[in-house]
Amino acid sequence: MNPELHQMVDLFTRILHLYSAIDKKPKDFGTGDLLYVSEIHAIHTISSNPEINLTRLAELSGVTTGAMSQTVKRLVNKRYIAKYQTRNRKEIQLRLSDKGYLINQHYEKFEKERFGFAERLYENASEADITLIRNLFQVIYQNMRKMQQEHES
Repeated sequence: MNPELHQMVDLFTRILHLYSAIDKKPKDFGTGDLLYVSEIHAIHTISSNPEINLTRLAELSGVTTGAMSQTVKRLVNKRYIAKYQTRNRKEIQLRLSDKGYLINQHYEKFEKERFGFAERLYENASEADITLIRNLFQVIYQNMRKMQQEHES
């Protein structure tokens, strides 16, 4: 592997490990309850996608339906989200409770503080830089999903 590319991959790997270590610790987002990253991301995804079902929530989160089902169960028990049936009575959809909306507001503020530096970089980047980074992230994501699917089968 090209030495410079190897250094960039190594830096990216260290970023992933650091991010993972930071996100392993649950955080309070304004209610006194500690939430894990999987829980807060589910809340945020539900907020951004009204009338979402469990399958779609799992797809958007990049996890299995079984894993998301466990997360949803915890969030229902904590009263952050509610399940309800659609007209066809077969499909269960999810929505945020008032407590869930409060959590999401605190989370959005937290994310702005956490990634404000990225917004400043984005505003000063050229269109070519943005396209390159978007393409890089998409390829990394697709490659990691492929590895995950191969690992699961």
